[in-house]
Parts: sequence; structure tokens; C-alpha cells
Amino acid sequence: PLWRSWRAILAQGGSDSVVRLGSWLIGGMAKGAAAAAAALEGAEASLAELVDLEDYYFGPDKDQKKKNAAETAVACADTALTCAEKPTSATSSKANCIKGRALSYLVGQERLAEELLSKALKLDPQMVAAWNALGEVYWNQQNYAQARSSFEQALELCGPNAAARRWAHDMPSVVYGDVSLRNLSMVLRAIECEDLEKSNNFAAGLQRAKEATVLDASDPQNWETLGNAYMGEFFVNGKRYEELNKALIAYARAESAYEKLGKRNPFLHLNRGEAAKFLEDYDLALKSYAIAKEIGAAKGGDEYDKVSELVKRLAGMVERKGDLKAKRLKELTAGLPAGTCTLAQLRSKESGGKSVGARVVSILDRKDEIPVVLSCCDADGEFFALSIYNAEQAKVADSVVPMQSALEISMPHYRQISATIKGVEVSYPCMRVAHPGDVAIVGHGTLASAAVKAAFSSEKAAG
Repeated sequence: PLWRSWRAILAQGGSDSVVRLGSWLIGGMAKGAAAAAAALEGAEASLAELVDLEDYYFGPDKDQKKKNAAETAVACADTALTCAEKPTSATSSKANCIKGRALSYLVGQERLAEELLSKALKLDPQMVAAWNALGEVYWNQQNYAQARSSFEQALELCGPNAAARRWAHDMPSVVYGDVSLRNLSMVLRAIECEDLEKSNNFAAGLQRAKEATVLDASDPQNWETLGNAYMGEFFVNGKRYEELNKALIAYARAESAYEKLGKRNPFLHLNRGEAAKFLEDYDLALKSYAIAKEIGAAKGGDEYDKVSELVKRLAGMVERKGDLKAKRLKELTAGLPAGTCTLAQLRSKESGGKSVGARVVSILDRKDEIPVVLSCCDADGEFFALSIYNAEQAKVADSVVPMQSALEISMPHYRQISATIKGVEVSYPCMRVAHPGDVAIVGHGTLASAAVKAAFSSEKAAG
């Protein structure tokens, strides 16, 4: 086919490769509809390479590579428009769509991209790829209302199963309305609005993400978006931490799908690391952050160091018993509430449903991190970390006095937390409660007033 020849020309390299390609296509070797079709197929292949660079390439020359691919896509699309005296409506709409999509990946070209995509849609209002690209242009401009309108328009006019053909390498593939659905999921979670509307938007965003995975379960970005939507449900709509387990399942499906494509995405591993960290699955968090750093996300290394420091600090606190002398420890363990059980009884499942009695030794300063973590000891003098979810650090700190406050911990979930840090296994015992109302300060009532609904910011990179 004619379009294969353009690849040979571009493979020769050089700054004038695009010019030579155009000369070949409009010269004596290729004319008319066949040349236009070849040029469009070449343009789509360059566009596919551009998308791949955007999503999966993180080398220092990324911007230059993107610029080269975008220029090639635009040159091929322009050539398609000049191969015939009067290009067909289908050729014009497709060429303008490709040009608009290519330019949308270049900083400062958003306005021109918007114009080209709008022109393509006037010629073909049911071109789902153009609607999705236009929505992404508005997204990048933080015009979320227009972005939402574009994605909803794509679904309304084209239907969720509508297909837009593209070319990737030498094989044709199909882009379905699942792209519109996952984009709509993301933009719904990005809109700034009042609490009630925000809650509804996040719930709707989760539903759209689920629908996208049903339409195409092989697309890793659909599963990644679903994982992020579950994260949003946890933070914005106050769901229990089990919601984060659903996020981890979705991220695992995304990773598997990426592997089948031979791709890796650092944002997936950053987001999975965050979910795992919130669940105190620090071993998975460390592995995820390490992969993110390896792929090219410097933030992965920073987060790895933070989690490592936290785990080593908690393990050291338990091992050294807070660096307390035996006499002081004996004083702390005396006078704990009668009728409560110890950590050992909870661990061996001999608590009989009783609350755990404990003394607060210290409060870890974690700012707004989830969960709030207290260092405690029980009547046996055994130390452990108490993790309180859905609580505000400052309010807990105002209510609890280290070395004095005695606690009754209801419905605790026991875990021995372990993580491998640079080849060394580190572990410590932990009790987790789902709500501060499950923790009572002896003589002062529960910590229910410390409950908080955390905010969640949805970023495009995070999906």
C-alpha cells in the first residue's frame, strides 16, 4: 500500500523528512484519492505515535519527540487535503480532526486545536474522536463545563458503542465510546462545586467509569480510571476503607492490561501506592512507588522515602517501647479501664468482643495524612500503633493528652504490618478503627467530634 512508503521516507530522518514526504505524496508518484488515503493513514500512524509518547515515554527529549510526531501528523493531514482538487467531506473532516488532535498535545496550540476540531465536527457531527479530543482541549484549559459538554455530546450523538477507526503501527484498531465515558468520569470529579453536587458528581463519575470497563475490559486506562473513581468515593463520599480495596483490584486489572500491551504507566503505580498507603499496605505502597520512580516519576522516589521512614519509625517505637524506663511504663499501664482486653487477647481472638484498653504514649505528626496514628500501650506494657480513619489530626490532638489519656477501643481490626525496605523486613502490630467514634477517652466520651470528611482533588494525570 502507498501509505507504507511514507514510513520509509521518515525513517531516513533529517529535519527535511516531512518536506520530502509531502513532495513524494503530491508529486508524480502519488495523486488523487489513493494518495489522500495514504496520507491520512500516515497521519493517523504519526498521531498514534504521538499519543504513545505522551502516555508512555518519559525521556529528557520527550517534548522534541512529541513536536516531531505532531508536525509529521499535521504535514500528512495537510497533504491529504491537497492531493485532490477538491477533497471529500470525509477527507476534510478526518484531516482537520487529526490536525486538531496532534496540536492539542503541544503547549500553546490549544486555541488552534479547538478551531480545527470544531471545523471537523461541523463536517461530521458524529465523529467521536473529535468530540473526545475537543473535550480534552477544554480539560487542559480547565474549562470543565465545556469539557463535560463535549464528552456528553459524544455519547448523545454517537452512542457509547460508536467506533472511530484509527491506525496504530501496521494494524487497525478501534476506539469506542468507552473513551468518552472514562473522560466524563474524570471531568465530573474535577468540577469545583458545592458539597452536595460534588458528592453526586463523584458517584456519577464512578458509574461512568464502571460502564467504560464493561464496554472495553482490555483497555488499561479504563481500569485505571475506575481505580481513581473508587479513590474519590472513599475521600469525598465518606465510604469505608473497603472502597480502597476495590481501587486496588481495579489497579491490578489495569497493570495486567498494560503488561499485555507491553506498556507501563507511572501514574498508575503512584495512584496504587496512594491507595495502598491509606490501607497501610506499606509493602505494596513501597513496591508501587519504586516502580513509578523506575519508569520516570521522581515523585515515586520521594513517596518511597516517606513511607520507609514512617514504617521504620513505628516499628522502632514498638520495639523500644517508646524509650520509656520500666518504672514509667509501669505507671502508664496501671489504672487502665476494667473489663477491657489486651493486644495479646485480641491477637489470639480471645477478646470476647471486649474493647481494648490502652494508654496514649504519643501522637505521630502526619499533618493531613490518612489515617491518624497514635502510639499506645496496653495493660501488659505491649506497644502498638492505633490507626484511626475518618479523623482529623488536629481535632484528635486537641482531645488526647499523651502519657495521660486512657482509651477504650471498640471494634478494632488487628494487623501485623510488614514491609520490606531495601531487602530488610520491618514489622509492627497495629489496631485499626474505621471511625473516631469507636475510640472513647476514659472520662471524656468518644472521639466522634474528630470525624472529618476529607477532600479529594481529581487530576487529569491521576485520571
